[in-house]
Amino acid sequence: MMPKGNVKGPDSRENIVYRFFKLIEDKDVDGLLDLFDYDATVYEPFSKAQGLHGRSLIEPFLKVAMMANRNMHRKIKILKAKHGQEEGQLTALVTFERGDRVKGRFTFDLKPDEKKGWKIKTLDIKFMT
Repeated sequence: MMPKGNVKGPDSRENIVYRFFKLIEDKDVDGLLDLFDYDATVYEPFSKAQGLHGRSLIEPFLKVAMMANRNMHRKIKILKAKHGQEEGQLTALVTFERGDRVKGRFTFDLKPDEKKGWKIKTLDIKFMT
């Protein structure tokens, strides 16, 4: 049975977003990687790569993100879906604070997985000034 977009619980789309940030906080790289589809892509502003394709390239980025997020406070606001937006797409505005404050837009493109609920297919990270 495929997960539905409005499911509330451990397999909901929103829960994947919250779990993503909790696993970063817990420094659980294996748990994080399990959220991603095997051929997922992460677009992030820190490297010159045109996206990190596949778990083996995503893993080092996640390890750096874990180090950068140490003792970081964050507020997560999930935006309501726009009319015509894909069912699996979800955008979170995240405010990071540790002395200074930085805001980021994390757009998750999720795909249903029959065994594990939703998986991250793409993650696009942009920071706002």
